[in-house]
Amino acid sequence: MATPLKWLHSFEAVARLGNMTLAAEEIGLTQAALSQQMRALESHLKLQLFIREPRGMSLTAAGAQFYSDIFPGLEQIGNALRRYRQPQGTRLRILSNTSFSLRWLLPRLPDFHARHPDIQAEIRNALWRPDRHGYDPDVEIFLGGGHVAAPAIAVARSDLIAVQPPGISQDGAVPFIRITGLDSLFEEWLQTPELQQRGSREVIAVDSVHAAVTLAAEGVGCTLCPSLLVERDLRDKRLIAAESGLRTPARAYWLQMRSAPNPAAEAFRDWITHQSRDMT
Repeated sequence: MATPLKWLHSFEAVARLGNMTLAAEEIGLTQAALSQQMRALESHLKLQLFIREPRGMSLTAAGAQFYSDIFPGLEQIGNALRRYRQPQGTRLRILSNTSFSLRWLLPRLPDFHARHPDIQAEIRNALWRPDRHGYDPDVEIFLGGGHVAAPAIAVARSDLIAVQPPGISQDGAVPFIRITGLDSLFEEWLQTPELQQRGSREVIAVDSVHAAVTLAAEGVGCTLCPSLLVERDLRDKRLIAAESGLRTPARAYWLQMRSAPNPAAEAFRDWITHQSRDMT
């Protein structure tokens, strides 16, 4: 017997809200009917999913694992249903590189909304391009080299620079913040004459440019990053540029749309292309 999908939606509501009454109200069932569904699901799975307490419901270890396993699938189904219910020209799903989103796109997005108030944007961030997790975007923004095959278009080209907090000591080994995923660039940097002469010490490793730059601005150490993402930090003197000694090709943030883009995606492409021309 296949597990009825309605049981899974009911389970998700109870697990998220921790209360049978609230979950029943949300999904439009009586509390008795919802309770019967949860008992049927536990019997079907031969697992105890909940601990029934006087003031609510809490998940057992098995219940927590089950919730973790099914939630991504339920979320994907919910997103698909919402997408098909919306007029196709008014919804916009964006998958963006996390650091580009946090440090460049989101601060400018209110301007896009003001120009296109009828477009409902949904943004999902990913550290690296393969991190889709089942997401099917209308527009994808990713970090790549200086040349990427069509139909992707470069919306922002940027050199890789080294940055450091203003008050960092110029004596002794250079403290640095490593970005996992860019290890080869960091190894090249650590072999440059200045760092070879002074020495270096890794103080922390993080998984995004945004995290590394945030820590650098707090005085933790130096790091490497696309110059585009630290324009405001450099202008406001939270960070200062340092000679990296690297001779790496320019990198770029690229935008790619579906082969048959909807009007919202085309409006976003035109907007971000215009914004990128004013980026200095």
